[in-house]
Amino acid sequence: MRWSSAWIVAVCVVVAEATSIPAEPREVTRYGAAQITEISYEQLDAADATEGETAGSGDWIEIYNPSETDKVDLTGWAFTDRSARAIEKNPEVAVGHWFELPELELAPKSFAVLARDEMAFRTAYRDRDNALDALVRGSFKFGLTAKGETVRLLDASNETVYELTYDDKSPWPDTSEGGHSLELIDVRLDPNDPFSWISSYEEGGTPGEINSIAVSWG
Repeated sequence: MRWSSAWIVAVCVVVAEATSIPAEPREVTRYGAAQITEISYEQLDAADATEGETAGSGDWIEIYNPSETDKVDLTGWAFTDRSARAIEKNPEVAVGHWFELPELELAPKSFAVLARDEMAFRTAYRDRDNALDALVRGSFKFGLTAKGETVRLLDASNETVYELTYDDKSPWPDTSEGGHSLELIDVRLDPNDPFSWISSYEEGGTPGEINSIAVSWG
């Protein structure tokens, strides 16, 4: 997405008014229609990868619709790694940490993948059809820190519908050797509980498909 100069000025100058980035904290729905079910923030460098390993994909997240019957219209939704408080404190920086999804309907029991670098992801997962089929056009640009941070999904009305704060320290799963993602075990669990997550068994994670361990996926 390309930001217009008028929009950036509006965000920076009129933060407290009706901008495209909300200034006030919103009520979070943990078990809503769309959930983040996988996060990849530590990938292998191409130079360190052996044959058959996925490398150089850049950061990415996976979104899942757990409904048996209902589509989720993600058009105009946003992904950010800034809390509402951080946006209010420094809206100029927040503009660079905001990715608006294109026109997109997520079918029941299906996935969408957002990548920091779309082309790098396509290259890294060129032999994995599920990953490419789930990939959303566009790149979110900002990186996901390996030291842990807060990530959010907001709907087209700027309501926070999903918020997760992950970490790289125990009791959070260890992905420090690189090439492994954080995977949600069960969509019914509290995503802010570190015991709801594992480090992916599969190198490169499982973007666009059921996670390594899935107790319940609906």
